[in-house]
Parts: sequence; C-alpha cells; structure tokens
Amino acid sequence: MKIHIGKNLLSKIEKIINLDQFSNITILTDENVAKHWLPIIKKSIRRQTSEIIINPSEKEKNIETVKKIWEKMFEMGLDRKSLLINLGGGVICDIGGFAVSTFMRGIDFINVPTTLLSQVDASVGGKTGINFMNIKNGIGVFNSPLGVVIDVDTLRTLPKRELISAFGEIIKHGVISGREHFNFVISKKPENFNQEELIRIIKKSIKIKSNIVKKDPDEIGLRKVLNFGHTIGHAIESLSWKTDKPLLHGEAVAIGMIAESHLAFLCHPILTSEVRINLAGQIKEVVVKAGLPTKIENIKTEDILKMILSDKKNLSGKVNWSLPKRIGKVLINVEVPSDLVIKAIESIII
Repeated sequence: MKIHIGKNLLSKIEKIINLDQFSNITILTDENVAKHWLPIIKKSIRRQTSEIIINPSEKEKNIETVKKIWEKMFEMGLDRKSLLINLGGGVICDIGGFAVSTFMRGIDFINVPTTLLSQVDASVGGKTGINFMNIKNGIGVFNSPLGVVIDVDTLRTLPKRELISAFGEIIKHGVISGREHFNFVISKKPENFNQEELIRIIKKSIKIKSNIVKKDPDEIGLRKVLNFGHTIGHAIESLSWKTDKPLLHGEAVAIGMIAESHLAFLCHPILTSEVRINLAGQIKEVVVKAGLPTKIENIKTEDILKMILSDKKNLSGKVNWSLPKRIGKVLINVEVPSDLVIKAIESIII
C-alpha cells in the first residue's frame, strides 16, 4: 500500500494511481464532500466514472447503507476488476472498505480521506467496518486499501469542531510514541497549525500507526496500544448517539484518554505517586488546551460499564485495558478491578 501526502493531490490523482488497470471506477462519497471535492476528482480522471452518494452521518454507518451500496454496485455493473474510491471522512473509509471487501468476495479500493481524523486514523491500518446494535465498528474485516491519497487542501472546508476532534487521536499517537511527537502536537492549538505543520503531523501519526500495524496486523499483541482511550471512548461515543449531544470520535477518545489515564493512576503501584499524578494530569491538561471536552453528561455509569463489556476487544468476557505508564509507553492486556473502573468512569461524568 502506497500513501501519498501533500497539497493539490486530488487534481493529480490519475498521475498518482494507475487507473488504467481497472474495468470500472466508482467514487463513494457523502453529500457534503460531494459539493466541494467530487467535481475536482472527477475532472482529474480522464475516463468515465460513476458515483454513489450517501448521507453524511455516523448514523449511516450501518448494514442498511451497506446493502444500498451493494445494490448500486450491481446496478452499475461493477465486476472483480473494478475500483472503488472512498472520498470522505472516517464513515466513508470504514463503510466503503467494508462494502468492497465483501462485494464479489473483494475488489480493490483506495482511500481519499478528506478530514484530519480520517487522514491520521481511519484511512490507514486496514480496519473496515460498520456499527451494529449500537456497538461502534461491531462488524468489520481487516483489509488494506490499494493506496491512500491525502490532500491537506480538503481541510480548508473542514468545520473547526471536526479539526479539533482529530487531535484526540493525534494526542494519543503522541502518548504512544514519545516526547518528540507529543510535544509538537501540543505546542499550539489545533487551528493554529499551518498546512506544512499539519502535513508533518499527518506523516508522523501515520508512521506511528503503520509501524505498529505492520508488526501486528490482526491486533494480537502490540497493536493493542492503539486502543488507549478507546475502551471507554467507544462506549461513551456509542451511548452519546442517543442523547441530544452526540460526540465526535476524537472527542470521545479524548475523554476516554482522561478516564483511562486516571485508571492507570489508580491501579499501578509500580509507579511513584508523583509520576502517576503528573501523567494523568498532563493528559487532561493537553486535552483542555486542544479545546476538546473532558466530561460527559446524560450518560450513566452502569450504561458505560455495560457497553464496555460488549467491546469487541474483550476476550472470554474479560476487559483487556491498554493503559499508559508514561509518555512513550503503553501497557497492554491489563486486567483492572471493576471498582477502579467505576471510579475512573465517575471522574468524567458531570
């Protein structure tokens, strides 16, 4: 898989990806992205293309939408030599990757992520999926795209809240990798980074994730470090969809990191109190500085616990936590007493 990162890449996509090898090219996108970027990518492709346009919402990431995509693929005459271009954010990359992985037992696809969050997260790593029974990415497969094209020009039309949300994942990558990247991504407010700095952040985040995924593509061991912030994060994200204040993914991860770093403070006597307090406090401090939320409301502790137990990462009914020991070191497969989990959850509830 080749990853291309830069400016003005959508208008050069045919020079970047060899499209002559495919019998059919179809672009999957949503209504919002289509207004801004679909004409540009279509103009850059010198042959006829078809489009599938879905509604722009996390609620659309379900089996009913997948069925509609499959139906369109059959109606358009796609065959096993066809290509799907996923043009959009994390929802498009996830659902598009899942749809083509199962269509005719699999056809090629490329990801063209248009949000900062999808550029550093959903577009790479080989995870595809949909939400099911209110469980985030409860159904999915591992399948990597043929290539990824990241054009930072698409961030010009990104709402500020979406840009800031991405820093939930970006800060997580800093915690995992070490001080150099961590210090850089927290050096400014998200909206104050220029294009060149964002390219640097995207490249480093992708490198961190890709290096881990290469060593453990099926999440048997090392890859679990990427789950820091996600056990509680996914739970509160899913539950927030039923409230009048649904969380974006990066916002949920940010709150999850605060709760899980506090959980690390509660359950790791191998660290001195000073180090543990500084780490949990520092992570909360940088989340606040980025403009991300630190608390949730209208969600009950018992509902979060129930959702955590249904997490797809669990084994034999046991929750395996990924908890930070220090910046640059995350422990995996940590078993934690339920009373400490409750205390950690209560620390983020208003």
